[in-house]
Amino acid sequence: MAASAAGEIEKIFKGLCRRFNKANVKAERSYYFSLGEDEKWTVDITREKCTVTRGRNEESDVFFKGPPELFLDVWNGRHELGPKDFLTGRVKSNRPLLLKDFVAAFKASEKPERKRK
Repeated sequence: MAASAAGEIEKIFKGLCRRFNKANVKAERSYYFSLGEDEKWTVDITREKCTVTRGRNEESDVFFKGPPELFLDVWNGRHELGPKDFLTGRVKSNRPLLLKDFVAAFKASEKPERKRK
């Protein structure tokens, strides 16, 4: 993995708590990400906060394992995960449907459109 990809991944994980939106949290969960040989991150989400730690938490509810480049493509909107990614083994997860809850926890709440007069 290129050093720039590793730096970008670290920057993403370290910046998650600033992007955290508790209004979008459906349930408290722990997520473990294994991205290549070197990038291992655990993200704990509660209804009030998120905590990010480098390394593995043996008790994570959801794991995601895949190539770092694919993670970056998904994060940056260049790729949307689909069944083929999981069926071919490119990505592994014990609970793939819950990955959407992870993404939602870091998106801004959609504001209702205001009607113009």
